[in-house]
Amino acid sequence: MTRAVAAQDSIAKTHARRAVLICAMFAWLAVVPAARSANVQNATGLPLYPNLTAAVLDDVFRTDFLGHWCMHLAARSADSRDAVATWYRRAFARASETDLSHDPAYANTANLDGIKLTSNIDSIAIYHQAGSRSTFIDLTRCSAVTEGAAR
Repeated sequence: MTRAVAAQDSIAKTHARRAVLICAMFAWLAVVPAARSANVQNATGLPLYPNLTAAVLDDVFRTDFLGHWCMHLAARSADSRDAVATWYRRAFARASETDLSHDPAYANTANLDGIKLTSNIDSIAIYHQAGSRSTFIDLTRCSAVTEGAAR
């Protein structure tokens, strides 16, 4: 297997795992109790929307396909996607914006409408899935790859 094929296979597996995690998150967030932002442990340091109905911080760091160690918080709000996106555009003002349909991590998820705000290697995804009344928020804070870890 060539390096290019191996890399594509690795990326495809990462995308498949992300799709499964997104589906699991939708299911989990549907049953967790309401969580207000003031009650949420947000160790990411990224801005947290003030009107949440649920939130969960991953209990372990995960690595992305580039080797960054990342912390992830998944949240849900009953507010509209547009209202949440407007708040995050102000709170994360220096970020670049991408339509999630063009983001490889989310592009294969059916009926998803949203944006991803990125600053350096940190990101905030705000999206809505058809059939859901909730807006979903993914906060991801990553560390830079150190020279020793990259080897």
